[in-house]
Amino acid sequence: MHSWNNPLPPVVKHLKRGCLETKYDEDGRPYRWKLNSLAFKGEEDVAGVPATWTVSAAVSRAVNVLEQLQPPTQDYLFGRLLHGCGAHKGENDALGNKATNQHLNAFAAFVNHLCTHRERTDTIAAGPGQPIRLKTSHFRRTLAWFIARRPGGVIAGALQYRHHSIQMFEGYAGTSDSGFRAEVESEQAITRGEVYMEMIEAHPHLDLAGPSAEEAARRLKDFGERAQFQGQTALDKNRLKRIMKRHDPAIYPGEYITCVNDPAKALCEKARRGNSEGLPSHGGCLPLDCRNVALTPENVAAWQRVIAHIDRRLASRPLMPPLRRQVLQNRRAEVVEFLTDNGQEAVPA
Repeated sequence: MHSWNNPLPPVVKHLKRGCLETKYDEDGRPYRWKLNSLAFKGEEDVAGVPATWTVSAAVSRAVNVLEQLQPPTQDYLFGRLLHGCGAHKGENDALGNKATNQHLNAFAAFVNHLCTHRERTDTIAAGPGQPIRLKTSHFRRTLAWFIARRPGGVIAGALQYRHHSIQMFEGYAGTSDSGFRAEVESEQAITRGEVYMEMIEAHPHLDLAGPSAEEAARRLKDFGERAQFQGQTALDKNRLKRIMKRHDPAIYPGEYITCVNDPAKALCEKARRGNSEGLPSHGGCLPLDCRNVALTPENVAAWQRVIAHIDRRLASRPLMPPLRRQVLQNRRAEVVEFLTDNGQEAVPA
């Protein structure tokens, strides 16, 4: 072990060249990335224990860039650089917090100088005319904030940050005392409200299929009437926020289905007893069987792409094992039956 002076967060400072694993599908496209490092939170061994995190494509790109920035002799991705504060002095170790913070603020100063020179206003600042002093801890909490905003993000964040409870991650992301959860839910509601208004104005809510198509059209029609004010559609976010708070139609657009949520019929609710929020569980969705499903033309097109992808897999060479082939054929039959039962073409004309 090296001795570390004011180190970066443990997981980051121990990232080494070759720490990323990439999984590819049968077509050679990456679909999953795993990062190998050392974990310290909740572990008794002060030297850390080997751990693996599932990460996104953006993290994969960042790792690839860091591997190119560091010289071949530097194992650590956040190793000392050859120039600037905390410059490389022959040790194969990571950059400390103090030097990293200096680099961050030097970069912010460079960006702000460039903005001033180009007469731009999008500077790196705490607010209009307010300078900012960046620290590495800002990025960790910012990342937690963005994770928590995603569907199922609070649970995912608790796993990624290795906190022992969801409540701890909520506090870390700012949810407990600052009204963070309410802020996130408000933003999500406004976003859905804007989607509803687009559907109403373009009339695609009249072109829905699926078992809940009529219910979706009814809810959207009612929402559209409430959003009208003196003959004009309200696009003001504050008014839209108030309308969503009082008359949210509880419709959740997705890639493959549009969920017209009714907790009494939701299969994801039945599979997840104890949920008191009455919200659909995206991770537990059973789209081919649930009666809360409505289909937009975009949803139908997504299922048609699934069928086309399965067809390419079945026609590929060499032939796949019989069991795997049967699984794909069964899946294709289920999707075709689902579309046909809802009056849709399995394959576009």
